[in-house]
Amino acid sequence: MKFALLGSLLFSASSALAAQSLVGYFPNWLYAKYPVSQIDFSKYTHINYAFAILISGATPTYTDPQQVETQLPQLVSAAHAKNAKVLLSVGGWSGCLTYSTVAADASQRQTFINWNIGEIKKYNLDGIDLDWEYPGSQGAGCNVVDLQNDAKNYLTLLQELRAALDSSFPAGSKEISIACHVRTFKVPGGYMTDVSDYVKVIDRFNLMTYDINGAWNSTSGPNAPFNFEPGLGDADSFVSSINNWMSAGVPASKIIPGVAFYGRSATATVDMSKTNQYQPQNAGNPPSGDSNDAYWQDPYCSKDPGGVSGVWRYANLRSQGVLTTPTTAASPWIRNWDNITQTPWLFNPTTKDFISYDDPTSVGIKTDYALSKNLGGLMVWSVDEDNGELLNVVAKILTGSSGGGNGGTVTSATSATTSVKPTSSATSVKPTSSAPTSSPTSSGGCGSIKAWDSATVYVAGDQVTYNGKIWKAAWWTQGDTPGGSTGVWTSTGSC
Repeated sequence: MKFALLGSLLFSASSALAAQSLVGYFPNWLYAKYPVSQIDFSKYTHINYAFAILISGATPTYTDPQQVETQLPQLVSAAHAKNAKVLLSVGGWSGCLTYSTVAADASQRQTFINWNIGEIKKYNLDGIDLDWEYPGSQGAGCNVVDLQNDAKNYLTLLQELRAALDSSFPAGSKEISIACHVRTFKVPGGYMTDVSDYVKVIDRFNLMTYDINGAWNSTSGPNAPFNFEPGLGDADSFVSSINNWMSAGVPASKIIPGVAFYGRSATATVDMSKTNQYQPQNAGNPPSGDSNDAYWQDPYCSKDPGGVSGVWRYANLRSQGVLTTPTTAASPWIRNWDNITQTPWLFNPTTKDFISYDDPTSVGIKTDYALSKNLGGLMVWSVDEDNGELLNVVAKILTGSSGGGNGGTVTSATSATTSVKPTSSATSVKPTSSAPTSSPTSSGGCGSIKAWDSATVYVAGDQVTYNGKIWKAAWWTQGDTPGGSTGVWTSTGSC
């Protein structure tokens, strides 16, 4: 395994990780629906067992302790047999009620840390993944929040946890990761701009680059956009999140952005058959998702209304006949592709249901980007929601080969943000329908190298001239100005 320890060399949070990781979250509420034996440990370097929850006081608990006592040993045994690691994830959306009060009090921090060390020893775990959603922000409606102090108290908790792990086990042998919002920690006046002190004690920052738009909004939009389109939907994305955390001091080797193995649905109030994916929808009232979706009420927070989630697992999009192939929708569904968010979306004219999700092509684009930026790897939520088609692409993060995807011709809407998809890999082969429809926005040339054109699709390795320089594309792109914030273009010299 690429992340295996070499001899007696031990990795601490202050040292660079040896190679890319692929982290998969394994929910502990799956029971017989998805046994441990179904996880492909040959493709994961880490499994985060989710969740132990903080709902009262400083001692985490499990919703089903007897299930954990059977399931967790099975998981650890199977993972270790394939040289994969298992971390216990503490928190989650409905499991963070008292994180703020625990982090604020020395005695409670010690109780919390002692419990985690006890679980590591009991189950032979490889570390702890803290999933506090979200320091300084409300998250679930009953969470305690302290905007003034949550971020700094979280750092203290992490520093003490790091010291305790290194004291109780060989230094650096137990890992700490955290699940993070797309933006850095919330503090008075905005978001933290320097998180370098956190870097010293954290091995991986797992960025939750999904749930960016959903049925909670008044307008439909992408669940997990690669880029966001200014003025449309939430101004967050896979790329912007990576930039946020790197700008705040997290090295690329410790950034692990997330990939969604699921999509989210909503019901539009207009016909989206020939529009873009940003249209009015029934806010707060998603339709039923796939066959696994069911009414759920947070048992620890009556402030949050119950209902169905509208979630469609990718495996069920395929098995329940919504997608007949990874890139072909079954009638009456219409499949579209957005060239800005670089994600597919579905619309059903009969029900007006909209689904934003990821497929092999879109996760291939994200995988290629992670490789081009030398990131520490990728994370997926969650291991049970795929049929293998997404995992096969994402796992290329471990081999360094192109994520590409399955390609395929896609029916598209006629909006400015959608276009006909390539007949082959979006990251390695040019579309057959990508002829420029506008004049180049940069004049001049450099020998045989053409000027950049905003309407042309470029793929990894393509070169253009712009503002007197030669630029090289790192992955599939259209409309991204050379030298812009997306980082797709690298200057290779002057013209």
